[in-house]
Amino acid sequence: MNPATKTGRAEIARKARQHGYFHDRGNFTIAVTCPLCRQKASGAQPGYGESVTKALDALMDDHLLHDCEHGPQQ
Repeated sequence: MNPATKTGRAEIARKARQHGYFHDRGNFTIAVTCPLCRQKASGAQPGYGESVTKALDALMDDHLLHDCEHGPQQ
């Protein structure tokens, strides 16, 4: 799992989703825990007809690229 490659980030996102995700219905947000640094990547829940899986993968990809201490920017 190499966070510097697109394929590696997709694999990390799949692994994160396998461990579940968080859905706060009161605040309309979703979150998933990064398997590398254990921080939660969170954002707005997807709208009607949008895929939760794609939204979680996008959150994890953004987290890995910008916020993760084990991401490619480090």
